[in-house]
Amino acid sequence: MKRRTKIIWWSVFGILAMLVWYFIIGIESNRTGSFYNKKHNAIWLGHEWVDTIKSKEEVYDLVNNLKKHQIDTVFVHSGPIEGDGGISPKVYKYAPEFINQAKEFDDSIQYQAWMGQIRSKIDLDKPEIRAKIVKQAKIMTELVGFDGIHYDIEPVWDEDNGFIELLKETRENLTEGKKISVALAEFIPQGVIWISGGIHNFENHNSELNYSNVAKYADQIVTMVYDTGINHDWLYLWLVKEQTIWVTNIVEDREVFIAIPSYDEVKPGFNPGVENIGEGLAGIIQGLNNIRSNEESFAGVAIYAYWEMDENEWETYEKMWVK
Repeated sequence: MKRRTKIIWWSVFGILAMLVWYFIIGIESNRTGSFYNKKHNAIWLGHEWVDTIKSKEEVYDLVNNLKKHQIDTVFVHSGPIEGDGGISPKVYKYAPEFINQAKEFDDSIQYQAWMGQIRSKIDLDKPEIRAKIVKQAKIMTELVGFDGIHYDIEPVWDEDNGFIELLKETRENLTEGKKISVALAEFIPQGVIWISGGIHNFENHNSELNYSNVAKYADQIVTMVYDTGINHDWLYLWLVKEQTIWVTNIVEDREVFIAIPSYDEVKPGFNPGVENIGEGLAGIIQGLNNIRSNEESFAGVAIYAYWEMDENEWETYEKMWVK
């Protein structure tokens, strides 16, 4: 009888261990980055392309570089959003010429107006400010010629109802076919927030709630996995891996981009020796190789930013993601 009881307990333990391994740790394969690369990657582009005149040769070189690296989604800095919700036309006065030239060379690449601002500088709880931002989004997509809007308003949080209303109103007013993409901070599970409540206060956190609310109105969600303050490469790699797994499961019916950094500025909260293209790609690839991830909702890699990429970083990107 004792032997039978032991067998039962060991069987239960074995089943629990398998469930933990499968659902929490996850079975992993060893496929390369190119296996998961859908040639649908994104990058942030600087303001110089819309506030100064670029030659045809410069635009041609840009487009060729994007095509070479299988990037078809470009967030073009066209702001920032002013306190009243508008953007001065002089800030993006050469945007129509840039988009027209770029489309002549390759009309498959989409250019979105990157409209950003620090959240505290725009009161999104005021309907008149949201209305002016929405009007600006319509100008960018209908008159200027952008393929969509990329909102990068930081920080936003779970109960930021003004931000969700902005997305809702933008969706209702934007012409059909024009995309809305949203940059969000790293996902923090509600369970972690609850458990750590008495130890660490997560301000402006983005849990399942905010990701799900944003996904109601956005076509694309871009998770910015950088400026984490992590100083150990293995820990940063693990974070990128887990973000890839979690976010692709939360946002199942939208395009998910995982954003990684290419800039080298050493500053509080950012260590370029840890947070970089190589470690970021390694984390994304490990995440996609894990059975817990949802490969279908993963769109691609997003690089911050084009003007920070050097030859070594492009080489790393090609080796790990393209080839």
